[in-house]
Amino acid sequence: MRPGAVATSRTPIAGRRGAVASGHPLSAQIGIETIRRGGSAIDAAIAAAFASFVVEPRMCGVGGHGRMSIHIASRDLTIGIDHFIRAPRAATPDMYSAAMARQPGGGAAGAINDTGHLAVGIPGAVAGLWEAHRRFGGLAWRDLVGPAIDLARAGFAVDGAPTLSIAARAEEIRRFPAAASLLLPAGSPPVPPAPHAPGHRLDFSDLARTLARIADDGAAAIYDGDFAAALAQEMRSNGGLLDAADLSAYRPDVFVQPRHLYRSHGFVTCGDTILAECLNILEHFDLGNLAADSVAGCHVVAEALAQSFVDNFAHAGDPRHLATPLDGLASKAFAARQASRLRLDRARLRPEPGDPWPDQPGAGARPPPDFPGTTQICALDGQGNAVSLITSLGSAFGSLCVVPDTGVFLGNAMQWFDPRPGRPNSVAPGVMPLYAAPVAIVFDGAAATGVVAGSGGYRIQTAVLHAIINHLDRGMTAQGAIDAPRLHAQGDGLELDSRFDEPVVEGLRRLGHDPRLLDGSDIAGGFGRPAAVWRLPDGTLQPASDARAGGVAATD
Repeated sequence: MRPGAVATSRTPIAGRRGAVASGHPLSAQIGIETIRRGGSAIDAAIAAAFASFVVEPRMCGVGGHGRMSIHIASRDLTIGIDHFIRAPRAATPDMYSAAMARQPGGGAAGAINDTGHLAVGIPGAVAGLWEAHRRFGGLAWRDLVGPAIDLARAGFAVDGAPTLSIAARAEEIRRFPAAASLLLPAGSPPVPPAPHAPGHRLDFSDLARTLARIADDGAAAIYDGDFAAALAQEMRSNGGLLDAADLSAYRPDVFVQPRHLYRSHGFVTCGDTILAECLNILEHFDLGNLAADSVAGCHVVAEALAQSFVDNFAHAGDPRHLATPLDGLASKAFAARQASRLRLDRARLRPEPGDPWPDQPGAGARPPPDFPGTTQICALDGQGNAVSLITSLGSAFGSLCVVPDTGVFLGNAMQWFDPRPGRPNSVAPGVMPLYAAPVAIVFDGAAATGVVAGSGGYRIQTAVLHAIINHLDRGMTAQGAIDAPRLHAQGDGLELDSRFDEPVVEGLRRLGHDPRLLDGSDIAGGFGRPAAVWRLPDGTLQPASDARAGGVAATD
């Protein structure tokens, strides 16, 4: 089926005062109601994020992390607030190999760096939202957290998707009593609603009390005091490394964002260089004449994605702790060399990483300049302010560790480190792992005209990239750009949406690809869940989201 012929998943909507796209109807509703009460896009994103902590508990939460791009139109200022995890001070490059050696019969790193207490890094979710409000919030903090408190007091009404996630991890969940008491009523996965019977409503009263403390005390409610002490005790009792001092020392990275250029459009990513390199490579090809449903169009996008992943996996890391060529990876000159290696007549089974160091200015990488002073949420308001936000626990319900009597699941983002010592992305104290998750704002001149974000691990790259190029290069509507079939190429192999026509699949095989067909109808299907808001030429705001994966949108 041709992408242009795919029926959009919802009737397009548009507004002028504000637009919000998110992962759940209630978070989108709370975001747009915040704008109606006089709030900005920043206020809307904060309120929607806290609501998401309650209504999407498998995706995000107080114990998670995130990344946020913000544009303040009146000051022509675009900043990033990177509130991803940091490794605890006690972390070491060999922590996972050492832990495996202590296990009877050995073990696998994947069993300890994504589940349990060694998977927990320093959470940044609340610190990032607090920082955004402290600098740019208009409405009172308490008013932004308040709707989430009300949702938590009512309990979480379980529907089909969370039930499936809980059922899939039920055996793991049973190993963690605090998680099991929340997620497995009577020892079994909850029952979703049926036509004539209500489903389970999980008890989130502990979370409601935690959110109330956050409403009163801001980020200090998490990073100091009773919560920090309880988290530290939970770690000490179960072999974890995170302690109260780690929490107290945590600060998000806040920086002025350098603006990249894609054709005639500016864009920012909050430090993600995979999307920057990929768009720089694609700039060398006329995507407007390479249809999204053509063999050539799919091939070029797949090769550019694969090359960008391979280059960044080889070279990228936390520039605050090691020399890493982030400027070089995002440079036009490096992308030009990589684009010249791309063959239109055949696929490269495994692209070799290039060398970005010649395009790295100065003597090594440096952090971006300070600014003085996995769900996704996109917001634009009538004043031109823009926010692109992802907020996540990592895997479904994160590490499955819960801070006792708080209702807070802790994320498992330590899995994004390379568990092997001696690599650019190896574990080290205080280091942030590679986080391949762009939160994009697109500009025409000085005006922010689009915000795009996604959820779904490394498939966030896929989700955001397609939403951008389908809209900017191929002229698709905001919703059509998201609804069109997508592909994912991370270096090895090609994953292809099963909605592509068979001649496209066969054509890619003839070029040397080995496409694996996946159902792209939900977030577990392999292609992530994008959301976007675009400002149309007449000034109206048009949000879009992936309804097949539960995404929603609202306008005013």
